[in-house]
Amino acid sequence: MTHKIERYALLHVADKTGIVELAWALKELGFKFLADGAAASALRQAEIEVTELSPADPTILSAISAGQRSPGIQEHQKRRSLPIELVAVNFYPLAEIDSAKLPHKEALSTINIEASALLRAAARNFRKVICLCDPQDYGPVIESLRRHADASPARRQALAAKAFHYSAYYDSTVAQYLGGRWDKLPHELVFGLKKSSELASGENRHQQGALYALSGARPWGVNEAHLLYGPSISFNHYIDLDAAWDLAGGFTQPACAIVKHGVPAAVAVSENLAEATRLAYRGDPRGCLRGTAAVNREVDEEAASFFAEEVIGCIAAPGFSAKALTLLKAKKDIRLVTLPSTLITAHELDLRSVAGGVLVQEKDHQALPENLKASTRRAPNEVEMNSLRLAWRVAKHARTYAAVICRGGQTLAVASGQTSRLDAVRLALIKSRERHPIVAEAPPLVLASDGPLGVEHISEALQGGIKAVIHTGGAGEDEEAAALCDQRKASLILTGVRHFKH
Repeated sequence: MTHKIERYALLHVADKTGIVELAWALKELGFKFLADGAAASALRQAEIEVTELSPADPTILSAISAGQRSPGIQEHQKRRSLPIELVAVNFYPLAEIDSAKLPHKEALSTINIEASALLRAAARNFRKVICLCDPQDYGPVIESLRRHADASPARRQALAAKAFHYSAYYDSTVAQYLGGRWDKLPHELVFGLKKSSELASGENRHQQGALYALSGARPWGVNEAHLLYGPSISFNHYIDLDAAWDLAGGFTQPACAIVKHGVPAAVAVSENLAEATRLAYRGDPRGCLRGTAAVNREVDEEAASFFAEEVIGCIAAPGFSAKALTLLKAKKDIRLVTLPSTLITAHELDLRSVAGGVLVQEKDHQALPENLKASTRRAPNEVEMNSLRLAWRVAKHARTYAAVICRGGQTLAVASGQTSRLDAVRLALIKSRERHPIVAEAPPLVLASDGPLGVEHISEALQGGIKAVIHTGGAGEDEEAAALCDQRKASLILTGVRHFKH
């Protein structure tokens, strides 16, 4: 006696988007349905007959692992398993939980182990079971079933791969949620990435590019940047945005940081934001041209008036006043971006891609010590000390080797990414003279380096008019360098901590 082959679809979804439409389409194709509470309730409301079950039922997992029955299956085997041909499973979005507000017990209650097992089983057996984890795939699969009565082997395999990626992302989110901060880097480290936006290209037009959000990432990083106005944010703009926002957000005073090609072009702090923007841009107008500016205050009308007169590619701020938006939206080819917080890199790891692997290190959050002492007879005065702190912070964010010259609350020159420390010092002095050929005696010029300087470097700086220097120390010539500074009545501060950034 020939038995009619029954076809079943298992539906177990936290995101019920499109699930009723999927069920109606499958019903027309002769499918019957197995579902848990939430999905079963949605189908019943749509007047679709459904068999409710628990995903923890071991016979369900066995049925998915075995796949659909053959027409000649024996009766006792028929009772043991159901011919499940399609599985639609997705998980509760744990990555969207605010761990600061939801206790562990409640957060962990959302983790559905059975759902993960069902999806993995379907994906492993993709030749016999179609596995769906994304509502966007419902339509194409239904169309394929209507036209060809099946999904092609290539589509089945692609859906299975997607399911395993989806499961792995979910598992990594759970691990990140539970792991928090480590005392040391773990033996196994897994990060899940979810695409946030498509980009027109990568760093160059012939490269593809996209922005991905890290699983478990805080909701205030660059992945949460909101474009208020202008063309879409490009790959290179994201690089500059990350650097500029991190730099500007580290100041308590109103600050403006302008970044180009991932390195600081100019930075300034002042009593008000408008003055900080003017000082920053005029510190190096050529280097700031079409750069990305980040400020740590809402952009008001006065600051916007200055930006409106200059060529800036992107402005990032906590917010923009209504009048500021009106002024800036009159410009073409400008991007106005807001981020929810000035803090973007706390407790994250620094990942660097290399061929065949990834280098991982902690972020460099080492702050400049408060009680700095001069190694020279003359200590920096208050104005010099404020300038040295500014120069040091900018050098810390520049590429190694770096040298930064400041006057007051303004950078006059940033030399970044040089292959020798002497070249970095000389380049900073040359840029300072070219951009600012007439430099007033007050406030004095100061210089910061991201690493140790020797006598040769200090001598070059002092001959260029530098009155105070801050650097790591430990080059083996600290005493000689201090003596040279004493002869020139200059100040020298050693931090004891280097800040290389390659």
